[in-house]
Amino acid sequence: MDKIISALLSAEPSKLEVDYRSRELPRDYIEPPFALRLDGVSFGKRLSDLPGPRNWGVHRALVVAASDLGKTLGADIVYVVSDEVNMVFERLAPYRGRVLKLISVLPSLLSSRVSLSLGRPLAFDARAIRLYDEKDVARYILYRARVGLNNYAISMARAKGLLSEATPHIEYVVGALGGVDLSLGWGTLIVRGRRVNLCEFLSSRGLC
Repeated sequence: MDKIISALLSAEPSKLEVDYRSRELPRDYIEPPFALRLDGVSFGKRLSDLPGPRNWGVHRALVVAASDLGKTLGADIVYVVSDEVNMVFERLAPYRGRVLKLISVLPSLLSSRVSLSLGRPLAFDARAIRLYDEKDVARYILYRARVGLNNYAISMARAKGLLSEATPHIEYVVGALGGVDLSLGWGTLIVRGRRVNLCEFLSSRGLC
């Protein structure tokens, strides 16, 4: 766990945010490799009755639905963290890469599956992000994992009364949490149908 936390803490979310936002695409065509990020809409409000700050039951439902959908659509990588599902297409693009189709149909399909699984109406929006190569794919996953860890660790620390109104640097937050299991903070990674340890995946592409 220390190794993956070290890798996540080495990322710089603000710089990665600027980089990847600049690559979000208008409604045209996109060729692999690219990521499709599906974000839960108002999940905090709609799931407020469940124990948090994140919930393993919700996470498992997202993983099952996303894995099944990814398999159907030919996604090479499915990454679930927090209330978001990232599908990475490295070889083939569904719907011939039509961005409008991707950002409308896929969140609809995922929404219906997760809503049925959890027994409540839930929705996702989506965006497509162009990626350059295998290492950039890993860098994108690292970026989303770091954001996931940030949000989860801070929420956990606040719930435990470890933070005041001001939010300190993430290293302090992780240290203050001590031996707390933070694995829900970086979620679940599935590569071509197989669950893969996040650090092993990042290591295979030179990032952990």
